[in-house]
Amino acid sequence: MKGTFLKDVINLKGQLLYYAVVIAVFFAVGAVSGNIYFYAGVSIFCGVVAPLSAIAYDEKDNWDKFALASGVTRKELAVSRYALGLAIFLPVWLVSFVFFAFPAFRTAENLYTVLTFGGLGLAVMDVVLPLVFKIGVEKARAAYIVLVVAVMALCIGAASFIGLAGGSAPLVGAIAALAVGGAGLPVSLCVSLAIYRKKDF
Repeated sequence: MKGTFLKDVINLKGQLLYYAVVIAVFFAVGAVSGNIYFYAGVSIFCGVVAPLSAIAYDEKDNWDKFALASGVTRKELAVSRYALGLAIFLPVWLVSFVFFAFPAFRTAENLYTVLTFGGLGLAVMDVVLPLVFKIGVEKARAAYIVLVVAVMALCIGAASFIGLAGGSAPLVGAIAALAVGGAGLPVSLCVSLAIYRKKDF
């Protein structure tokens, strides 16, 4: 699995630099505008875009067939895609907490926002990766676009809820979102493994 993971990182090194620039720009925009939603929003997609690109490269080169013939297991191939997604998403999401180094950002609303978007980011990965394993990257792109629109709507709804709700409701909602996204990972992986074991290369 380590070798497959490193292969994906090497294949994506050019794109990873591009992602880093985009992330830096959105961080700067968020810091200057005083709006944490700019950065929190872009972090959601980082965990999915990288695995999608890696799988697209592999499908083009028939990598999975070669890897399986070389002794790599289906489980290792599937897990490596989740590992890649988490390796990108988690650091990007954790950088969100850097905003709290600035006094103006130290509000309960911003904390709830970061936690909620962390859960949404994991949830997107939970849904997209099994879908990609099932129907392939190209066919999954349309579904991914629909999911992106749905996530944007969820983000707007979450922002409104956090801004308008009082008491402990926003905190409970934020923790629930994070818990659902995290708890969904092993379920998503099991679904992906079941799909991958039946897949014919």
